[in-house]
Amino acid sequence: SSSGGGGERRPPPVGGAQAAGQARTGGAEAYQVQLVAGMAADLEREALRQEWTAKFNSATQADSWGQVIEAQEEYHRLAGDIAAKQSDPFIASTDKDILHRLALCLSARVQALKTLNETITAIDMKALEPMFKVLFTGQAVESFPIESHKFMSAQPVKPSSSGEIVCDGEEHSTWEQQQAVLKSVVGTVVSIRIEKIGLKDAQDYIDPFMTILVADPRTNLLDTHDTPVAIERRPMYVVLNHQAYLNISLEDMQRQQAALFFEFKHYKPKKKKISTRCWGFMELSELKRDEEMVLELYQKPTDLRKKNIKLHTEKPLYLHLYASFHS
Repeated sequence: SSSGGGGERRPPPVGGAQAAGQARTGGAEAYQVQLVAGMAADLEREALRQEWTAKFNSATQADSWGQVIEAQEEYHRLAGDIAAKQSDPFIASTDKDILHRLALCLSARVQALKTLNETITAIDMKALEPMFKVLFTGQAVESFPIESHKFMSAQPVKPSSSGEIVCDGEEHSTWEQQQAVLKSVVGTVVSIRIEKIGLKDAQDYIDPFMTILVADPRTNLLDTHDTPVAIERRPMYVVLNHQAYLNISLEDMQRQQAALFFEFKHYKPKKKKISTRCWGFMELSELKRDEEMVLELYQKPTDLRKKNIKLHTEKPLYLHLYASFHS
């Protein structure tokens, strides 16, 4: 199909990046890699579930015995552990929602024990036991066992960074951004994790980063985000691995017929300026929850009307993204 100025796009790789990868590296090999990665993620989730369940049982036991200081410390530690893992890519949106609520309940109980104001009680906390049992199992949850008014206004405990190296508070700033957006956006919050972008000269760029734009058909900008500078440059990829929480709900974007645009930018020392190298876009109908999405890259300048589209490269190199929804 044509990829010249008529606004047509090549169909994205069938079945996302996995299919594109299989075509290039041999189906069986790619499938094997996928299988191993999936099993590793399953093991990690199960290990977390067991660890958190044990910590939760220990905290509720201290709480029921009236050991106020011990209970407070253990709830606080667990809330921090959960908050630190909440936006990990291997955790599904439904589980992220449960984890968000669990972290708030734990935070609320910490405050209740400090102030002796029983907004959320030790008995309430015991009711959370089944939530830890179903975590990461894919089992449907009929309803959350604690009424939201008991925990929604709690000041969340910050993510713990035990054993993790946190660069420039990136972990905390993402978490703080997430908390702010979840409080301020009415409707379904969308977060986009930009994993990596494929470029033949990926290692040549200075301070590369991405800008996310949400624009309506009249090219009005409804939201914009700059990612931090990329964490790694490989021979064919610039790795960003950054999660951005949009300040506009999914429902608002749908009402305004918005589309998402992604610009890859870098610093040019000779011209002393930041320059856009290439860009991509997606319609809201292409937004897949918790699945890898693969976008083509186009030659600059960015066209928010989506009319002047020319492929940046004939090579099978793309922008790799994930989306999560939080209600």
